[in-house]
Amino acid sequence: MNRRDVVHSGLIAATVLAVPAVCLLTPHGGRLRSDAPDPIFAAIAEHKRLWADVQACDTTRDGEERLGELVTEADWYFECMIGTVPTTLAGMLALVSYVHQANPGLPLGVHDADDGGTWEDLFLATLKASLSSMVTEVRV
Repeated sequence: MNRRDVVHSGLIAATVLAVPAVCLLTPHGGRLRSDAPDPIFAAIAEHKRLWADVQACDTTRDGEERLGELVTEADWYFECMIGTVPTTLAGMLALVSYVHQANPGLPLGVHDADDGGTWEDLFLATLKASLSSMVTEVRV
C-alpha cells in the first residue's frame, strides 16, 4: 500500500502512511481505549513538521519544483490529519484549534478530498465520529 492510499469507511477514516510520515490508524467503532494516546497529537505534530519544511524551502536554492513537492506533501498530510479521529476532548480541541490556525481565511470546502468530498466534509465527519465515540463511552 502506498502513502496515498486513504480508506474512508462511513464517517471514520483509516489512514496508513509510509515513511517518512507517521503511521496512524483511527478507531473503527466500539469503545476507544482511554489509556491509549490520542493519535491526533502525533498527526498535528507531523503536519507542523511538514509545514516547517515548506516555510524553510528556499526556491533560489531548492527550486520551485521542490517547493511544489513540499506543499503537495503538507497538503496531503493535512487531509490525513483532519481525517484522524481525536479520542479525547483535549485532542478534539487541539484539532479544531490547529485547523483554525493553519488554515486562516481559507474555507476547508474549497479543497477536494481524495474520496471526492471536500476537506470540510471530512473534518465535520471526523468531529462527528469523535463525539459519537465519546458519547457512546459515557453511556456505557
